Amino acid sequence: MHAVSATARWTAAARAKESRRDDAIFTDDLAEELAGEEGAILFARYDNPGVGEFIAIRTRYLDDLISVRSDLTQVVLLAAGLDTRSVRLPWPPETVLYEIDQADLLDDKDKRLAELGARHGCVRRPVGADLTGAWSEALREAGWDPSAPTLWVVEGLLFYIPEPDARVLLRRVAEVSAPGSVLAGDLLSHQSMISEFSREGLRRLIEDGCPWLFGTDEPEEFLSGCGWRVTELKTPGEDGASYDRWPWNPPLPRDVMGFPRNFLFVAEKA
Repeated sequence: MHAVSATARWTAAARAKESRRDDAIFTDDLAEELAGEEGAILFARYDNPGVGEFIAIRTRYLDDLISVRSDLTQVVLLAAGLDTRSVRLPWPPETVLYEIDQADLLDDKDKRLAELGARHGCVRRPVGADLTGAWSEALREAGWDPSAPTLWVVEGLLFYIPEPDARVLLRRVAEVSAPGSVLAGDLLSHQSMISEFSREGLRRLIEDGCPWLFGTDEPEEFLSGCGWRVTELKTPGEDGASYDRWPWNPPLPRDVMGFPRNFLFVAEKA
């Protein structure tokens, strides 16, 4: 539980840093309070070149996708962490947002949001469940309708779980999804797992009990094998995934090996 909470807090600290910029590409007014001192310390520990920029780009990219797909009024955040989109994004009034994560983390988050006077712009339903367990049953009990198309968001999760578990999770999401459902999120490249430029960051993550466990250089093939057809794939710095925030332009071609890389994707149920 501590590793899950710590990851959520330092990611919130990254959002807080972006929000303090005069040219911020999004604003998360709750992020600093939710991150706390622990989150700020951890983010300073992990903030290698490109880390904060990627989190900012990923956040804005998924914000935009959620806004564009406002026709999907049933939204599920897988491993929601300390995400505050329920508060900071404009939502169609009929939207129901389900946040799945560890029950202890969600309980603490709910308490802090109440203390901070957060006002949700949609119907928000936290679902305390283990994503390696019977999470879909818990989601149904919370009111989720498997017959309606769903927008699934899997953000900052897949590289923290082994590849077999990642495949099982995404296949299960596909199995329970109605036609017209969409999956959006991010993946880490395998090169990021082995690059000399990642070595120090990986060492710190291992020391802190939250190592990267999975990356793929073939994200389309991986997602297809899990029941999802990729409709958009971006790497930071490309058009639609830059927001004038990525420090290395143009981005390296995908066939250049040996350098860390992240992917942002949108996929439809195959």
